[in-house]
Amino acid sequence: MTETVTAVYEHGVLRPLTPLHLPERSQVEIEVRTIHKTQDAYAQREQVRAALDAAGILAIVAPSKTSPLSEADRAALAERLVVPGAVPLSQLIIEDREGR
Repeated sequence: MTETVTAVYEHGVLRPLTPLHLPERSQVEIEVRTIHKTQDAYAQREQVRAALDAAGILAIVAPSKTSPLSEADRAALAERLVVPGAVPLSQLIIEDREGR
């Protein structure tokens, strides 16, 4: 049986945050992966970004300066995307959800 649980390390002991469904004295194998906090994840992303930049393989993408579509442009685009006789995606999603 394989089960992934989150635990806290306190005073030299790993304490699971949820109950384990194991018989007493069961031997288990543990793989420890640290869960990074948001601040740590941000620092790690910045470190990766700096490494990519130093290697010369970081592509800086300028923000798009396009404006939202007007109602007329949106309607014209919708007309171009219509496939005659095709079932709308929204209807397929609703039918799929009802079947569950």
